[in-house]
Amino acid sequence: MTLPHKEEIVFLFEGSLRSLPFNIVLAILLALELLYVNVPLQQVIWISPVILASAAKWFFCHYFLKKGLGHYENSHILIYFILLTFIMGITWGVFYCLMFSYISVVQEFIIILALGGLSAGAIASLTVYLPAYYAYVIPIFIQLIAYNYWIDKGERITLAIMLLFFLIMLIVSARMNHSSLNKIFLLSREKESLIDDLQTLSITDALTGLYNRRYFQSILQKEWDKAQRNHYSIILVSIDIDNFKLINDNLGHTSGDNFLIYFAKLLKKGFRRANDIIFRVGGDEFFIILVNQTIQEGLSVCHSFNDQFNNKKSKKKSIMKHITLSMGIVSTQGNYKLQIDTLIALADKALYQAKNEGKNRMVIKELT
Repeated sequence: MTLPHKEEIVFLFEGSLRSLPFNIVLAILLALELLYVNVPLQQVIWISPVILASAAKWFFCHYFLKKGLGHYENSHILIYFILLTFIMGITWGVFYCLMFSYISVVQEFIIILALGGLSAGAIASLTVYLPAYYAYVIPIFIQLIAYNYWIDKGERITLAIMLLFFLIMLIVSARMNHSSLNKIFLLSREKESLIDDLQTLSITDALTGLYNRRYFQSILQKEWDKAQRNHYSIILVSIDIDNFKLINDNLGHTSGDNFLIYFAKLLKKGFRRANDIIFRVGGDEFFIILVNQTIQEGLSVCHSFNDQFNNKKSKKKSIMKHITLSMGIVSTQGNYKLQIDTLIALADKALYQAKNEGKNRMVIKELT
């Protein structure tokens, strides 16, 4: 059986947290009932392993839910969980066998009824991972069945057979519930995946795979707020592909689209620091946010990218010699007071100045 997903383990542990107190309360009530009917204390005390195992399992689940499961191997966690569950099942079965000689038939059936109720209730909390459920119910009922069959009396053999059928019914019900839970969690994961895909589509440019204009304004505001809090610099680079229309007019729009895709890949290689963020905001216009870099570092990266772009241009097509880059670069410290709309406008103004001065150049505005 494959390991359950993280959300299924959380469901398993949360269900156990809710159900384990019933094990403890029921064990205490049974102990009090047995003491009341004069069962020796040294025999009743054998129910304490049930209480201890239940408490240990409760603290185990509580610990991992509080700490989170991200830093742990799911297989190791599940092994410990199943081991604790198995100990609980074993101790319940042993308790029944030890009490058998000291209790009346009515009290025996009270214990059997209690164990049947716990096993049926565990379907809700444990069947998301069937080995955990089997580790609980099989040790309980195998001991009850074997002990009654071993007594070798007609009514006891009948009881053993009835308990066997009850165990089979529990297992069938558990498998049905497991199948239903699997479908629910599968649908939930598919829904989450669809939401993630829609989120990605809403912030991504369909052609290039870069972030789009809508996301640009949102991210720039967040980065600017962080820069102001932490007092570091932000460089905003506006890039326009000079004479891009020549590609569309002479080679076709498909070639133009392919060139934009190629250019986006080049941008990702050129601006590859973890906190460099690239956006396509228009047809052939791009913005890049450079965080916590000096103006010298930012200019060095921009010059390097421009050289890389020019060196990789196709020399076979004559129009490519007219395809260059104009850049408007604005550098400002986080303690400089302005709105992001003003920052964008300054970058656009620097870009237009580069265009008006003959293209294929950079214009830098440093705000201090």
